[in-house]
Amino acid sequence: MPTRRQTLFALSNFFIVGGVLGVSATTTTQSTSGASFRIVAPDYLSLTAANDPPIHVETDSSGYVTRLTPGGDENGVNKRAITRFEDIVSLTNVSEADIDGVYFEFDVTSDSLSASTLEDVEAALQVTAGDEALAPGTDGDDLLDVSTAVSGPEGVLEPGESVPFGLQLNLIPWTGPSTLEDLPDPEAYSATLRIHVERESSDSGD
Repeated sequence: MPTRRQTLFALSNFFIVGGVLGVSATTTTQSTSGASFRIVAPDYLSLTAANDPPIHVETDSSGYVTRLTPGGDENGVNKRAITRFEDIVSLTNVSEADIDGVYFEFDVTSDSLSASTLEDVEAALQVTAGDEALAPGTDGDDLLDVSTAVSGPEGVLEPGESVPFGLQLNLIPWTGPSTLEDLPDPEAYSATLRIHVERESSDSGD
């Protein structure tokens, strides 16, 4: 069947205030930076906590993830380090058609930061499948190909099936994807995580 890629707009604000599920770095110096992420995703996906009770996330009365709060630590993420929050959100296909691909990219904007700094922030933010960081964009890594949690046919998320994902902040400038040792003041920029989906058309027109 033919597939089509869609990016629709609707979900919630996520806020990271600190904490670590796993750290791989030469230092664990604390940063005072936070990071605020708006999520943009098709309405045939639902995002819920991957753990019960929820760990490192806040949920609304319907059980949908509204905020990321890993650790609840006011100090924020680690600078000059890789801070990883593994498999904390569960992405579910709530449509009637198979999903063939799930891709992520960050879009960071600011009225005060330079274009090169914004590119560095985008590069430092990475979605993860387990302990694997995904290359961003629709030409990057497909969550369904990388994740070991997909139980259906390889690379396909069937209706009702779920797959977890996490977040990694790589702030090791000498080996990482950006030159940043720390994130800028969270008040200085706005970051959006966009979820792009490749899926089959259904008879209902989803």
